This record gives sequence, C-alpha cells and structure tokens, in this order.
Amino acid sequence: MTVPTDTTTLFQPPAALLTEVINPTTNQPNYAFPLQTDAWLKMQDTVRTATGFPLSSDDFTNLYGTFTDEGSVETAVSILGAIQQTAQKYGDPTTLISELPTFENADTAPASIYGHAVWLAAQTQLTAQQILSLLEDGLNDIGQDATPEERLQDLTDLLTGQGGINSYATTLAGYVKTFQDVVTAYYQELNTELNGDTDSLTWYLGQSTNVYSAAQADVTADTTLINQLTTNIGVLNKEYVGFTVAASISPVLVLIPIFGPFLAIADAATFGVLATQVKDQLSTLQTQLAGATDDDQKKTALVTVLGNFNNSVQDVDTDGTTFLNAIGSLSSGWTAFASQISFRLQNLTAQDLENWSEFMQKENWKAAKDGWALVASTAQTFFQTGVVVFTPASESWLSSVAQMDGSQR
Repeated sequence: MTVPTDTTTLFQPPAALLTEVINPTTNQPNYAFPLQTDAWLKMQDTVRTATGFPLSSDDFTNLYGTFTDEGSVETAVSILGAIQQTAQKYGDPTTLISELPTFENADTAPASIYGHAVWLAAQTQLTAQQILSLLEDGLNDIGQDATPEERLQDLTDLLTGQGGINSYATTLAGYVKTFQDVVTAYYQELNTELNGDTDSLTWYLGQSTNVYSAAQADVTADTTLINQLTTNIGVLNKEYVGFTVAASISPVLVLIPIFGPFLAIADAATFGVLATQVKDQLSTLQTQLAGATDDDQKKTALVTVLGNFNNSVQDVDTDGTTFLNAIGSLSSGWTAFASQISFRLQNLTAQDLENWSEFMQKENWKAAKDGWALVASTAQTFFQTGVVVFTPASESWLSSVAQMDGSQR
C-alpha cells in the first residue's frame, strides 16, 4: 500500500504517523506503528530480569550463594534493589499479555510504562478510525447541493470547529506528549542506576571487590563457556527481536532456569546455527554443574544471569534514545496534521470548491482513506505484537538441537 507523504493536502495523515520496515520474510516494504521498535522489545527482557533482583541480603544469598564480604553483598543488594524498583514502573513483562484488554479499554492512561504505551496505541487506533468516519460522513454531506461559499464554511467547521478533526489531532498530540515525559523520566532514572558515575551497576562492577568477581573466582564451571554463552544469548536475542519487529510478530523468548533465576533465550528457528550453539552451551553448562555444590550452582547462576544482564545494560541508553525518538516522531505527526489543515484552509477559496468531485480528486481522498485505515491497523498491530511472550522451556528444549544451517538465516 502506498502511503501519502504530501503534507500540502487537507486529509492525508502525515508520514510521521507510520514507520517503514522491510518484512524479512518477503523482503517487501511494510508499515508499522512508530513505537514498534526493537528498543521497545529489548527493554522487556531487561526489565524481566531486573524485576527478579533480590531486595534483601537474605534473599540475595538464598538466590546467589554466600559471600565472605557482607559489605559487598549489601552494596549489591542496594544497587540491584533500586534497579528492581525502577523496573517495576515499566510493568511485569511476564504478565503483560493478560493485562492487555485492561490497558486497551482504560479511560485514562495506566500507571505502568507498558500499559501507557498500549493505551496510547489504542487511542491512536480509535482516533484514526474516528477521523476517517468524520471525514467520510462530513465530506459526503458537504458535497451535496450547496454553494461554493457554503461548502467552504462547512469544510472549515468540519476540520477546525468544535469537535472537528483538528480537535482529535490536538488531543492525541497531548496524549503523546504526556507519554514522552513519562518515558523520559523513566529512562533517566533507570540509566542513572545502571550507568551512573556512582552507586550504579556499572560503577559497582568496576570496583576491585564485588559479588560478581567473587562469584567468578569461586565457580567450578568453565568460565570461558559461560562468557561465550552470555555473548551468544545477547546476539541471538538482539537479532531475533529485530527480525520479529520487522515481521510484525511477537517474539517468543524461552525462559531457561539457571538454578533459580531464569535466562530468556530467543525461540529462534530462523537463526538455527546460533540457536544451536546456545542450546549446546547450555546443555554443557548444566552437565558441568550437575555434581557441583548448591552454593557453586547459585554462584554460577549469578555469573550467568548478571553477566547477561550487564551486557544488555550497555544498550539501555541508546535504546532509550531510539524509543524516545520514535515517540517524538508520533508527536510530530499529529502536530503536523493539525498544522497542514490550518495552512491549507488559510489559502483555500470558495472558487476552489466549485467542482466538488474535482476538488476531492485533487486532494487524493482515496489515498487519504487508505492512509488513515493504515494508521489504525498499525496501532492495533502494536498492542498485539509489541509484547514479548515469555514461555517456560519444555523438557526437550535443551536436548533438541535445531536441525538447520546458516543458509536458512
């Protein structure tokens, strides 16, 4: 479908209300809701891990083993606990799907970041449908027996009068601005806790003594294997999330238990070679730890889970900027639509409306209808596919190796 980009027309949605993607399964261009980004989906796995961080020293040692340096544990708990509490503001990614109907039908934006995004998408869909309906009915009525002067007045009322098209655009622009402010504050808080100069995760892991380095020294499993596994999981998930965004489908991340905590790994049949490597490495790690002590297993879990999380932390600042830019695009789209209406009306005369059919054809009304329908459908797709599906691993997940080669990527 061709999306109009000519903002000198009266009726067509600006291009900024959509983003172009290339569907990886067809290699054909497609369109998506601007918020449907890999940055948005990647954050869900980051938050899922963070919401599992312990909030007390007892919880920490129960989950990750005992450490001789109690002060280092207390510092870790303080930092991880702050990250956990901030992550809670996003919403629990493992329960988001069950909450979708509530988010979509809420009268006001939900408190969680995810709920707010879904609500905004629902409002966008509704508004696009309302604008299309108002335009179809109103323009048809205006086109009936009327003088050009009456048509100009009726058109002006339809577009800028009380309850007119512009009021819908202005309302949506306000909703987007509110969401932008909320997300900006969230990313600033989370990024400070992850990457700040002091009292952050990056700062703590850079200290000479911390629980991560202590656990690395204690584990009996192959640390080279753990490090490579961590790298491969990060690459696999990142590639897979990008693939599913472009294909407009929800990514499925499989939760693999590592002695208490869970790793989320892409259920990525299309990335066979890398997925196979990850499965083999996990299987080898599980075998190595089968006879290890309970404490060693827990510390291996800390090294694996925190190492994987720390890798994702490096993307949070960049991803935050990317997602905020997407929100900014959505905001500019609604503002541009209101502006283009005002600009065109100022230069429109009754003479321009003498031949109504010719006027509608000149304004490319058919393309405008298609454009608003597309804005509505992409917003609907976002709240259907903008959520990561976290599913527990089946017993056969580790033992079954994908029978694929690199040619299928």
